Amino acid sequence: MTTRILEAENIKVSFGGLKALDGASLYVEEGKVFSLIGPNGAGKTTFFNVIAGSLRPNSGKIRFMGQDITSLKSHEICKKGIARTFQLKNAFLNLNVFENVKAGLLKSKIDKTAMRERVFEILEFLDIGEIAEKTVSEITPLEAKFVELGRALATNPKLVLLDELIGGLLPSETEQICTIVEKLRERGYSVLQIGHEIKPIMRTSDRVFVQDQGRKVADGTPEEIRRNEEVISCYLE
Repeated sequence: MTTRILEAENIKVSFGGLKALDGASLYVEEGKVFSLIGPNGAGKTTFFNVIAGSLRPNSGKIRFMGQDITSLKSHEICKKGIARTFQLKNAFLNLNVFENVKAGLLKSKIDKTAMRERVFEILEFLDIGEIAEKTVSEITPLEAKFVELGRALATNPKLVLLDELIGGLLPSETEQICTIVEKLRERGYSVLQIGHEIKPIMRTSDRVFVQDQGRKVADGTPEEIRRNEEVISCYLE
């Protein structure tokens, strides 16, 4: 029986008169890759901000591993085992790749040797070990996305939130991101990703949630979503 590691129910968020989330719901199963898609303005990143604790919902519940985390702060949620990447570059540009990934370990109670080994283990997993000493301001957009992911992995998460990790890349680079997402699943991570590029999302996902105007339109397997007429009319056309 598959366990739901994350459950978000009837989430509502308003900014003045704008309803960014209007009763949105989703869940993530343990060890699976789930995706949240929808047109611009659908509230996808707002949903991520609520799950990660940087935004408090007006109403609704977020449960992680059976525990209500709705009122927790972002650092408390990270400590529980949820890490995220950001759509915009969020790295320390004047630090090198190694130091950026190491930043995710600074609150860990491990010695310097173990910390260094862990950082290089992550860099090798992401295939960016060769640029460990490069300053982040000097690396490519794809490498910067891997650094962002590496710092998230350094927090030892059980659930990884990927915000537009695929966005703005060349096809060959998108292939590398897809491979990493699949490797995360193979390693036992649970993943919730946001994306606009349909082909890579469908390739890597076990289940897809479609959101429009702050509400869930549909959810299902990639094949079910491809055939869903309501999804096609609001998003895929």
